[in-house]
Amino acid sequence: MEDTLARLDALMNRLIEADQTASEIEPLEIANELGTIRAALMTAPAVVPRSGGERHFRCDACGTIVHGTAAPKACPRCQKTVFHPADIVE
Repeated sequence: MEDTLARLDALMNRLIEADQTASEIEPLEIANELGTIRAALMTAPAVVPRSGGERHFRCDACGTIVHGTAAPKACPRCQKTVFHPADIVE
């Protein structure tokens, strides 16, 4: 997680520097880096598991955390169907 946050900080610094110096930046390079950072954040542990076998699942689209023994068929917030496990190993 620290590496991902460091990448995000570096990208933000590049954007600020480009703004302050009026230098050009490559939009596709920035978009690719943001996609890589997003993917790393979505798969990072975020929630401590509950007792009783319930697990946590994070919606890929909106980040909503859903609790249960299995991922739901659709997100209650955005209705998307892709989920990632969101458990922290104690």
